[in-house]
Amino acid sequence: MEDFTTFVCYQLKATMKKVERYIGQELNRYGVNLAQSFVLFSLLENNGATLSEIGVRAQIENSSLTTMVDKLEKEDLVERRLYPQDRRVVRLFLTDKGRETAHKILSQGKFFNNYLIENMSSESADFLKSLEEVSGSIDTLQCS
Repeated sequence: MEDFTTFVCYQLKATMKKVERYIGQELNRYGVNLAQSFVLFSLLENNGATLSEIGVRAQIENSSLTTMVDKLEKEDLVERRLYPQDRRVVRLFLTDKGRETAHKILSQGKFFNNYLIENMSSESADFLKSLEEVSGSIDTLQCS
């Protein structure tokens, strides 16, 4: 029997668990989790985005996104606003506190990202490209 710990999916999961543990400790200081930080980053890029736009950009399911936004709103990091042209559409905006927090978290994220890149071997230089290829191939597999 082949050792399942050599499977690509196992290695990805094990590595991501370590990444989430490290990042989680850093993000706890700001009262957010990893997925919530992606919401904040999405708003730094496109303040006033709809929940659907944020969900697509941050790869978060709509059912989870509503709960996350509720918490971010309670922490005074974001605010919901109805879109005047269509009151069914809700747009999300960073508060001043949210923008400041997002920039601090983004700075930590950049530091950690640079750390990871610096600790890759030269043979791993195409690692991110390979991950994109794997992701794309899975998307194709799911469509079949």
